[in-house]
Amino acid sequence: MGISRDLWRDTLLGLVLTASFGASALFCVALTRESGGVAALWLPSGLMAAGLVLLPLRRAVWLAAGCTLAGVGVNVAVGAPPDALPLFAGLNLFEAMLAALIVRRICDRRRRIADLTTLLRIALFAIIPTAALTAVLAGALLGYLAQSAPQIIVGWFTANALGMAISLPAVLLLADRREGHVPRRSHLEQITIYGLIAVISAVAYLPHSHSFPTPMLLTPALVAAAFRLGPRGVATSALIMAVIATTVVTLGPASPDALSLPQRILNLQFIIATALFTSLSVALILSEQARTRRLLAMRTRAAKRAQTRAQIASAAKGEFLATMSHEIRTPMNSILGFTQTLIRRDDLPAEARRQVELVHRAGGSLLAVVNDILDYSKLEAGEVELALEPQSPATVAQDALDIIAPSAEARGLQIRLETVGPAENMVLIDELRVRQILLNLLSNAVKFTEAGEVRLQLSVRDQGCEMLLRFEVHDTGVGIPKSLMHRLFRRFSQADSSARRAFGGTGLGLAICKGLVEAMGGVIGVRSRPGAGSTFWFEISAEPASVLSDVPEAAPSADLGPVRVLLVDDHPMNRDLGATVLELLGCEVSLACDGAEAVDLAAAHAFDAILMDIHMPVMDGVEATRAIRALEGPAALAPIIAMSADVMPEMVERCRRAGMNDAVGKPIQIEALHAALARCIEAATVKIADLAPADPDAAVA
Repeated sequence: MGISRDLWRDTLLGLVLTASFGASALFCVALTRESGGVAALWLPSGLMAAGLVLLPLRRAVWLAAGCTLAGVGVNVAVGAPPDALPLFAGLNLFEAMLAALIVRRICDRRRRIADLTTLLRIALFAIIPTAALTAVLAGALLGYLAQSAPQIIVGWFTANALGMAISLPAVLLLADRREGHVPRRSHLEQITIYGLIAVISAVAYLPHSHSFPTPMLLTPALVAAAFRLGPRGVATSALIMAVIATTVVTLGPASPDALSLPQRILNLQFIIATALFTSLSVALILSEQARTRRLLAMRTRAAKRAQTRAQIASAAKGEFLATMSHEIRTPMNSILGFTQTLIRRDDLPAEARRQVELVHRAGGSLLAVVNDILDYSKLEAGEVELALEPQSPATVAQDALDIIAPSAEARGLQIRLETVGPAENMVLIDELRVRQILLNLLSNAVKFTEAGEVRLQLSVRDQGCEMLLRFEVHDTGVGIPKSLMHRLFRRFSQADSSARRAFGGTGLGLAICKGLVEAMGGVIGVRSRPGAGSTFWFEISAEPASVLSDVPEAAPSADLGPVRVLLVDDHPMNRDLGATVLELLGCEVSLACDGAEAVDLAAAHAFDAILMDIHMPVMDGVEATRAIRALEGPAALAPIIAMSADVMPEMVERCRRAGMNDAVGKPIQIEALHAALARCIEAATVKIADLAPADPDAAVA
């Protein structure tokens, strides 16, 4: 079906071009050829060349044969010299074939005028050279005619060059059926514009008594067609203009000027060709702008669709991570919580204590993997927010060493801290993030060092408005080959990724360190040699803290005292664990299994603090918090602490907006829970004291 349609289209195009060749040849020869010379206007060569460009080779041969026979027939009909017939036919065929070959090379496989550059290349490299070469051949072969060889060369070149400049681009543009290439105009508007073009073409060359140069109207007329009808409309208008204006010049009333008919036709061709190229340039530029706008609109829509898909994928990823975090942390809460309580028991046998500690460490390792995945996910999404507070870099470094010390001592390693510069001065840093980086680097150093020491060196240099902090972790471990260093800070990458590797891990730790350091505007790097240990370092800049900020906040009291705590959780095991931990801290505990029960208990009893799970049936923790805050009296002021396995930043922020005072993640860490309770209870006590009236009598009144 596709082949027959192409055959039908090509056959129709060949017949139309052959008929047009014959008609235009008859028109040009009958109206413009002087006795014994060449035509002053020659459009047929451009028509044949366009057909040879557009048609496949086999059908182009038939077109060339048909046009040649039509040309011979026209010359016979007008009485051309018999011996000149084959010369005219051969020269026209040679000219059209050479022009078509060059245009095919210029247009490549598209065979269309796509832009202004293509149009200019066709004019400069196809039409002008072809017409010039054929003109020279015509001067050499037709010199026996009435005109001299120079006259034949000049006449042939001007007639054929200007004729092809009009007909060749016009046919290529008319045959271009690209979607959107032609502006959509009503048939009435098209007929009106073409009619005006015909009228202007006739009026421009009619004799007149005034001195106004009416041919100048042709260019603005074609430019107007370019704006309204596009490149194809310009091509059609130019052909209409060429036929009508030539007819008026040759058959109309004689012009009062002294120009001969060939000179007037030459002048006409030059004006039409100039107007055509000017208006085509405008039309092609407008067409390219329209195509660019369409392409931009398509890409904008595609970008919006891609953005929507990315947002949906990001939301799905966040939801997946939140769900998996919650599902993993919920059982981990019981494992780590109960092992902590068991380790604190004095009646636990030594061997049982050792086994419980192994379970606790294994659970801690699993929790570290979950935390690494969550941290890296937040870094990738750009959701890490820095909490800058006044801290002493030396204190942060020493705290990190104290945390890692038991692991180092268990492996028989020495650890120490060295400071250079004003390391005790207070600066604005995110203490938790800096400690997280140091713990990661220090734990790696301990893990990969069999004997020797791990040394943390802190250098602080005053740079005027900022302090440059450089942390270096030195170890005497196995070292890292240079060929593997480029893999260290990549995600899920390890220096030894073989199946026989001696050390485990997710391969996310250093990638997280790199992301955190870069989030602080710093740099991180490593120096190492196999067998000579490694040095991991990072540098960050920090502003000096104000003098008032140098005074640390008072630490919460280690003894909470007899406080009443409401524990809200839908999981029985979590309620059991939470009650056990709170009782170890000396708290009096009440239990609720969902948010609705928590609201009822909070309204009926006074609690010093409420520990609220987030995801619960009947009423979730966020809704329950809003309901408690809406109560009247002291119950609405009770501190509420989120205690959930869902510790994603967006959930923590949602809890704070609902009215919660703090958040503690699961698995429960006894020290973290104790600190959160102490902070919130102390803050609530201060707030209630501020709200109480100063005069007791006034309160009674």
